[in-house]
Amino acid sequence: MRRIVMGHRTTGEPVVLSDADVPPVTVAMLPGAEIHRMWELDARPTVPVTDLDGGSAHTFFPPAHGLRFGFLTIPPGLDYVPPAGTPSDALAAAAEEAERKLPGMAATFDPTRPGTHTTDTVDYIVALAGEGLMTAGDDVRIRMRAGDCLIQNGTPHAWFNEGSVPFVVAFALVAADAPLR
Repeated sequence: MRRIVMGHRTTGEPVVLSDADVPPVTVAMLPGAEIHRMWELDARPTVPVTDLDGGSAHTFFPPAHGLRFGFLTIPPGLDYVPPAGTPSDALAAAAEEAERKLPGMAATFDPTRPGTHTTDTVDYIVALAGEGLMTAGDDVRIRMRAGDCLIQNGTPHAWFNEGSVPFVVAFALVAADAPLR
């Protein structure tokens, strides 16, 4: 995915601060999934912007006053449960990789409900391509198609793709003022 960042010269005139492709983050724990971390702030944004300070956050989820923006691609049939018989050292290596590449993400998952995670964020999700399924609790199942928008207010939820093509969403994660869990 290409990211173009606009900003200001010291004179106040607009300038392109960056125009570059952002490579996807992939992890063995989410086979076939891609996360493009497009813009990340750990504090409230300010303008004018004169340098690139929005691409080097340390945690996947934002701290107080922070935000994250990106794209998530969920492949058809993504399975959150490792294959039976996966050696414990392979599971440990996959967990270490996930923590290194997406710090803090694994800690949000419920080990008793595959794929279900809960975050201290308000998430704005827009479906761009394919069709996906968001589940929450035992009873909520929401199908999303291109153009659909979901506002996720810190509830436990999981994403699935039961279709035949990748499900792609844009997401903005905004830190909640008070922890939700």
